[in-house]
Amino acid sequence: MCGGILLREAVRASVEWSPETDRFVLWVDELAGRPFVPEPFGAETDSLLVEVDEAGGETGRVVGVELALLELVPELPLLFELPGKEPLPLKELLIRLAEALPPWKGLARPPAP
Repeated sequence: MCGGILLREAVRASVEWSPETDRFVLWVDELAGRPFVPEPFGAETDSLLVEVDEAGGETGRVVGVELALLELVPELPLLFELPGKEPLPLKELLIRLAEALPPWKGLARPPAP
């Protein structure tokens, strides 16, 4: 933060969804594949994925963000219809959109203890 203004850096990113864990991961492309440790924030199921160096120390750089989006989806009395698609409840629509994302590759894992 600089003088009360949050400075933001634009980074190229990729998104994946893991059907096994129902998690979305937004990777910073430049750092994808680097070892990381998860740092929980917000809901206990959400994490910043913080890069670690060869010694296992956190570098402070964010490799990605892991979110449990579908756990927070409310039941609504609406069906959402995207162009050319059938109307669906919100959660089912989000699952179908997620299934169209690239498969989970587990690009990086924390170093073994």
